[in-house]
Amino acid sequence: MRIEIDKFEPLTELLEQPIDKISLINNLGMSVEILTYGCIMFGLNVPDRLGNSENILVKYDDASQYARNLLYLNATIGLNAGRLENGQLTIGTTDYHLEINERISNLHGGSTGLDKRVWVLGYEDVFSDRCEIGLRYSHEHLEDGFPGNIEIKAIFTLYDDNTLKIAYTALSDRDCHLNMTNHNYYNLSGNEKTKIDEHSLFLNAEYYLNVDENGLPIVSKVPIEHSPFDFGKLNPIKQAYQNEIEGIDHPFALEDKLAKDKPSVIYHDPISQRTMSLWSNQPALVVYTNNVEYKRHGGICFEPQQFPNTLALLEAGEKYLNEIILKFY
Repeated sequence: MRIEIDKFEPLTELLEQPIDKISLINNLGMSVEILTYGCIMFGLNVPDRLGNSENILVKYDDASQYARNLLYLNATIGLNAGRLENGQLTIGTTDYHLEINERISNLHGGSTGLDKRVWVLGYEDVFSDRCEIGLRYSHEHLEDGFPGNIEIKAIFTLYDDNTLKIAYTALSDRDCHLNMTNHNYYNLSGNEKTKIDEHSLFLNAEYYLNVDENGLPIVSKVPIEHSPFDFGKLNPIKQAYQNEIEGIDHPFALEDKLAKDKPSVIYHDPISQRTMSLWSNQPALVVYTNNVEYKRHGGICFEPQQFPNTLALLEAGEKYLNEIILKFY
């Protein structure tokens, strides 16, 4: 187990400030690379059935594109995950007006959310069975329109059994809205050799929410059974393309599990034989199959969070925790 820290030259030069790439490496050929800009996961290298370790994240062809990161590629998202209609937020008797950066909504915290901030490396630890880093960001009251002086931490722990834990914690000095998530785009073929169409997916949720023409969730729950999103057992992802957006960009209700003893997600590539499971402590999971032109259906996002377009209230002094556990085998 070891940790390596290098300057990430493309963004250091472009942004004219030091940006580091931090690598966590285990003894089984798995490693994760994290940028201090946007708390972006730049690489996630995982062995296939033959032991060949390859990157399983979608990447920009030009590293300088991470500065704008229009796809929120592999970034840490906040203070708001997903869409808030009209950028309106009411906490107690106070109304907050947030930036509208997508159609009629505040998307992912606005154009300068946590994915566009420079995080500070707080600590690094190496043990016999794991290595861990902690990054932090201090959000100031009314920064980007959001209330609260909030101390935010992102903790990445890589274990020697090819498990990666991502934990987002926070503490605020006043009641605030906080809904964070991880926005990795996964493609288990390795180095983006194929699209994800033939990858298989299981989602441990009985219901999903439909979305309207602005991508906002419609509150009534829809059973996944007999729908295009019938992933109650491992099925090819391409079956979900049979709708008006030709893909998935929907919340699934993890609070209504199909099987209590199974993870929130099982994701499998039949060619490389890589399998990923995801465990979450959040009530909702937004699944997104990259339905835009750039690298269309080249990766899939699993975004554990509170339900989008709702108030995710964090009370003053209350500890926030969004914990995501990824297991590769």
